[in-house]
Amino acid sequence: MPAIARTLLAVMALLAGALAAALPAVAQSVCPGRISANAFAPVPRDAAIAVPDRPGGSPNEMRLRRAVLAALQGSGRRVAPDAPFILSWRGGVSAEGDNFGGFGDTMQDRSFRDSDDLSWAQNAPRAGGRRVPVLRVSGVVELRDRAANRVIWTAVVTCERHGTDDEALFGHLATAVAPLIGQSVAGRPF
Repeated sequence: MPAIARTLLAVMALLAGALAAALPAVAQSVCPGRISANAFAPVPRDAAIAVPDRPGGSPNEMRLRRAVLAALQGSGRRVAPDAPFILSWRGGVSAEGDNFGGFGDTMQDRSFRDSDDLSWAQNAPRAGGRRVPVLRVSGVVELRDRAANRVIWTAVVTCERHGTDDEALFGHLATAVAPLIGQSVAGRPF
């Protein structure tokens, strides 16, 4: 075999190896994590769910609401503003292990709202520093019975964020949560 053909084959083999090594990074989930949920009362499969629209909400709150509506409808749930069940979602993004001014997730409940609306708070680190922090996404989802004003289902989601696409993140989280409404699960990966 001529030297040029061997060189070309070697280069092609190196490129194929580099591409194969890069595929897992490309295919990586936007936020691999776990969800745990508890059902305290039955949630009829055909019952409508309200997802409150908070006027003046942040762009991320609006993105999260759109993702939740799409995921509910995609999982066969009806959505109506006057539904007997109200879905609320509170969460945040924290930087763990940074060394340049973000917080180390030592103060509990600092980025959660306590209300019946969608809320998303972010505390991402400033630019600079020497270490890349892990961005931890945490959220609490509740389904409340409107008439009894009590929580009948709750879930906790946590994951490690990859990338910066908020729309993809919210879609990923909402798609993980919506099919589990009314079910109890422990540490299910998504």
